Amino acid sequence: MKKYLLSAGMLLLSLGCFAQEQEPETEDHTGPTTLQKNHNELSGLDAPNSGFGIKGGLNLANVHGDEADALNPSSLTSFHGGIYAQFALTESFSLQVEGLYSRKGYEAEIDNRFDYLELPLLAVYNITDNFSLHLGPQLSVMIAAKQDGNEINMEDINTFDYGLAGGAEARFSMFRVGARYNLGFAGLLDDGDTGLAVGNELMHNVAQLYVGIGF
Repeated sequence: MKKYLLSAGMLLLSLGCFAQEQEPETEDHTGPTTLQKNHNELSGLDAPNSGFGIKGGLNLANVHGDEADALNPSSLTSFHGGIYAQFALTESFSLQVEGLYSRKGYEAEIDNRFDYLELPLLAVYNITDNFSLHLGPQLSVMIAAKQDGNEINMEDINTFDYGLAGGAEARFSMFRVGARYNLGFAGLLDDGDTGLAVGNELMHNVAQLYVGIGF
Protein backbone atom coordinates (compact mmCIF):
# COMPACT_ATOMS: atom_id res chain seq x y z
CA MET A 1 0.00 0.00 0.00
CA LYS A 2 2.91 2.35 0.73
CA LYS A 3 4.14 1.79 -2.85
CA TYR A 4 0.73 2.85 -4.20
CA LEU A 5 0.81 6.04 -2.11
CA LEU A 6 4.39 6.91 -3.05
CA SER A 7 3.70 6.40 -6.76
CA ALA A 8 0.49 8.41 -6.57
CA GLY A 9 2.21 11.23 -4.69
CA MET A 10 5.03 11.46 -7.24
CA LEU A 11 2.50 11.47 -10.08
CA LEU A 12 0.46 14.25 -8.47
CA LEU A 13 3.56 16.36 -7.85
CA SER A 14 4.62 15.96 -11.49
CA LEU A 15 1.13 16.83 -12.74
CA GLY A 16 0.96 19.88 -10.49
CA CYS A 17 4.31 21.19 -11.73
CA PHE A 18 3.32 20.52 -15.34
CA ALA A 19 0.02 22.36 -14.93
CA GLN A 20 1.80 25.36 -13.37
CA GLU A 21 4.28 25.51 -16.25
CA GLN A 22 1.46 25.35 -18.80
CA GLU A 23 -0.42 28.40 -17.48
CA PRO A 24 -0.70 30.92 -20.35
CA GLU A 25 0.82 34.36 -19.97
CA THR A 26 -2.10 35.87 -21.89
CA GLU A 27 -5.64 36.32 -20.67
CA ASP A 28 -7.00 33.31 -18.77
CA HIS A 29 -10.12 31.92 -20.46
CA THR A 30 -10.71 29.21 -17.87
CA GLY A 31 -11.91 31.39 -15.00
CA PRO A 32 -14.59 30.48 -12.50
CA THR A 33 -18.09 29.72 -13.67
CA THR A 34 -21.12 31.72 -12.50
CA LEU A 35 -21.82 29.04 -9.88
CA GLN A 36 -18.25 29.24 -8.62
CA LYS A 37 -18.43 33.04 -8.42
CA ASN A 38 -21.61 32.82 -6.37
CA HIS A 39 -19.93 30.27 -4.11
CA ASN A 40 -16.90 32.53 -3.65
CA GLU A 41 -19.14 35.34 -2.47
CA LEU A 42 -19.89 33.24 0.64
CA SER A 43 -16.23 33.46 1.68
CA GLY A 44 -15.67 37.00 0.42
CA LEU A 45 -12.77 35.89 -1.78
CA ASP A 46 -12.52 35.29 -5.52
CA ALA A 47 -9.78 32.72 -4.90
CA PRO A 48 -8.81 29.65 -6.93
CA ASN A 49 -9.04 27.45 -3.83
CA SER A 50 -12.82 27.68 -3.52
CA GLY A 51 -15.67 25.76 -5.08
CA PHE A 52 -17.87 22.68 -4.86
CA GLY A 53 -18.50 19.56 -6.88
CA ILE A 54 -18.54 15.77 -6.97
CA LYS A 55 -15.73 13.25 -6.53
CA GLY A 56 -15.15 9.51 -6.48
CA GLY A 57 -12.58 6.82 -6.97
CA LEU A 58 -10.70 3.77 -5.75
CA ASN A 59 -10.26 2.48 -2.20
CA LEU A 60 -7.41 0.18 -1.16
CA ALA A 61 -8.71 -0.78 2.28
CA ASN A 62 -7.14 -2.80 5.09
CA VAL A 63 -6.96 -2.90 8.90
CA HIS A 64 -4.26 -2.14 11.48
CA GLY A 65 -3.87 -2.66 15.21
CA ASP A 66 -2.65 -5.30 17.65
CA GLU A 67 -4.94 -7.97 16.23
CA ALA A 68 -4.07 -7.34 12.57
CA ASP A 69 -0.89 -9.44 12.72
CA ALA A 70 -2.90 -12.44 13.92
CA LEU A 71 -5.29 -12.10 10.97
CA ASN A 72 -2.59 -11.48 8.35
CA PRO A 73 -5.12 -9.50 6.26
CA SER A 74 -4.72 -8.41 2.66
CA SER A 75 -6.13 -5.27 1.04
CA LEU A 76 -9.72 -5.04 -0.18
CA THR A 77 -10.20 -3.12 -3.42
CA SER A 78 -13.40 -1.06 -3.32
CA PHE A 79 -14.71 2.45 -3.99
CA HIS A 80 -15.88 5.79 -2.59
CA GLY A 81 -17.87 8.72 -3.93
CA GLY A 82 -19.72 11.86 -2.88
CA ILE A 83 -19.68 15.65 -2.81
CA TYR A 84 -17.34 18.36 -1.55
CA ALA A 85 -17.45 22.09 -0.79
CA GLN A 86 -14.31 24.20 -0.41
CA PHE A 87 -14.33 27.63 1.25
CA ALA A 88 -11.37 30.00 0.84
CA LEU A 89 -9.97 31.66 3.97
CA THR A 90 -7.01 33.30 2.23
CA GLU A 91 -5.46 32.92 -1.22
CA SER A 92 -3.42 29.97 0.10
CA PHE A 93 -5.62 28.38 2.79
CA SER A 94 -9.14 26.98 2.69
CA LEU A 95 -11.45 24.56 4.47
CA GLN A 96 -12.99 21.63 2.61
CA VAL A 97 -15.91 19.57 3.88
CA GLU A 98 -17.05 16.38 2.16
CA GLY A 99 -19.93 13.92 2.35
CA LEU A 100 -18.84 10.49 1.10
CA TYR A 101 -20.09 6.93 0.75
CA SER A 102 -17.06 4.68 1.29
CA ARG A 103 -16.56 0.90 1.41
CA LYS A 104 -13.81 -0.30 3.77
CA GLY A 105 -12.71 -3.71 4.98
CA TYR A 106 -10.11 -6.42 4.45
CA GLU A 107 -9.59 -9.89 3.07
CA ALA A 108 -8.50 -12.75 5.32
CA GLU A 109 -10.01 -16.21 4.92
CA ILE A 110 -13.18 -14.43 3.79
CA ASP A 111 -14.04 -10.95 2.55
CA ASN A 112 -15.14 -8.46 5.22
CA ARG A 113 -16.83 -5.34 3.85
CA PHE A 114 -18.13 -2.34 5.76
CA ASP A 115 -20.02 0.53 4.16
CA TYR A 116 -19.73 3.98 5.77
CA LEU A 117 -21.06 7.48 5.43
CA GLU A 118 -18.03 9.75 5.99
CA LEU A 119 -17.61 13.42 6.87
CA PRO A 120 -14.03 14.68 6.40
CA LEU A 121 -13.20 18.27 7.42
CA LEU A 122 -9.89 19.22 5.84
CA ALA A 123 -7.51 22.15 6.01
CA VAL A 124 -6.21 22.80 2.49
CA TYR A 125 -2.94 24.56 1.67
CA ASN A 126 -2.37 25.59 -1.94
CA ILE A 127 1.31 25.26 -2.84
CA THR A 128 0.40 26.64 -6.29
CA ASP A 129 -2.92 27.44 -7.96
CA ASN A 130 -2.93 23.86 -9.26
CA PHE A 131 -1.47 21.77 -6.44
CA SER A 132 -2.56 21.49 -2.80
CA LEU A 133 -2.06 19.48 0.40
CA HIS A 134 -5.00 18.33 2.57
CA LEU A 135 -5.13 17.30 6.25
CA GLY A 136 -7.87 17.01 8.85
CA PRO A 137 -10.19 14.88 10.99
CA GLN A 138 -12.79 12.48 9.66
CA LEU A 139 -15.95 11.02 11.21
CA SER A 140 -17.67 7.89 9.86
CA VAL A 141 -20.87 5.97 10.55
CA MET A 142 -21.28 2.36 9.39
CA ILE A 143 -24.52 1.62 7.53
CA ALA A 144 -23.89 -1.98 6.34
CA ALA A 145 -21.58 -4.94 7.05
CA LYS A 146 -21.07 -8.14 5.05
CA GLN A 147 -18.93 -11.28 5.08
CA ASP A 148 -18.55 -12.96 1.68
CA GLY A 149 -21.59 -11.02 0.48
CA ASN A 150 -23.82 -12.06 3.39
CA GLU A 151 -25.13 -9.46 5.82
CA ILE A 152 -23.91 -9.86 9.40
CA ASN A 153 -25.27 -8.75 12.76
CA MET A 154 -24.08 -5.21 13.47
CA GLU A 155 -25.04 -5.25 17.16
CA ASP A 156 -21.54 -6.33 18.23
CA ILE A 157 -19.77 -3.99 15.79
CA ASN A 158 -18.66 -0.47 16.61
CA THR A 159 -20.55 1.47 13.94
CA PHE A 160 -18.82 4.80 14.72
CA ASP A 161 -15.30 5.57 13.52
CA TYR A 162 -13.03 8.60 13.74
CA GLY A 163 -9.57 9.31 12.43
CA LEU A 164 -7.30 11.46 10.29
CA ALA A 165 -7.27 12.02 6.54
CA GLY A 166 -4.41 13.53 4.54
CA GLY A 167 -3.28 13.73 0.95
CA ALA A 168 -2.49 15.81 -2.11
CA GLU A 169 -4.46 17.05 -5.09
CA ALA A 170 -3.73 18.44 -8.55
CA ARG A 171 -6.29 20.60 -10.36
CA PHE A 172 -6.77 21.23 -14.08
CA SER A 173 -9.47 23.80 -14.77
CA MET A 174 -12.69 22.17 -13.43
CA PHE A 175 -11.09 18.74 -12.89
CA ARG A 176 -9.27 17.43 -9.80
CA VAL A 177 -7.08 14.36 -9.33
CA GLY A 178 -5.91 13.32 -5.89
CA ALA A 179 -4.50 10.72 -3.52
CA ARG A 180 -5.43 10.41 0.15
CA TYR A 181 -4.72 8.18 3.16
CA ASN A 182 -7.30 7.63 5.93
CA LEU A 183 -6.24 6.25 9.32
CA GLY A 184 -9.00 5.13 11.70
CA PHE A 185 -8.59 5.20 15.49
CA ALA A 186 -11.77 3.43 16.68
CA GLY A 187 -11.74 -0.32 17.28
CA LEU A 188 -13.97 -2.19 14.85
CA LEU A 189 -15.49 -4.59 17.38
CA ASP A 190 -17.41 -4.10 20.60
CA ASP A 191 -17.21 -6.65 23.41
CA GLY A 192 -19.22 -9.20 21.48
CA ASP A 193 -17.88 -11.90 19.16
CA THR A 194 -18.76 -11.65 15.47
CA GLY A 195 -15.99 -13.84 14.12
CA LEU A 196 -14.33 -10.86 12.43
CA ALA A 197 -11.24 -10.95 14.66
CA VAL A 198 -9.87 -12.34 17.89
CA GLY A 199 -10.23 -9.02 19.69
CA ASN A 200 -11.34 -5.43 19.32
CA GLU A 201 -7.94 -3.87 18.50
CA LEU A 202 -8.71 -3.76 14.80
CA MET A 203 -8.97 -0.41 13.00
CA HIS A 204 -9.43 0.75 9.41
CA ASN A 205 -6.84 2.26 7.13
CA VAL A 206 -7.61 3.20 3.53
CA ALA A 207 -5.55 4.55 0.63
CA GLN A 208 -7.63 6.41 -1.94
CA LEU A 209 -7.17 7.62 -5.50
CA TYR A 210 -9.90 9.89 -6.86
CA VAL A 211 -11.06 12.29 -9.54
CA GLY A 212 -13.41 15.22 -9.06
CA ILE A 213 -15.37 17.74 -11.10
CA GLY A 214 -16.05 21.26 -9.84
CA PHE A 215 -19.10 23.40 -10.67
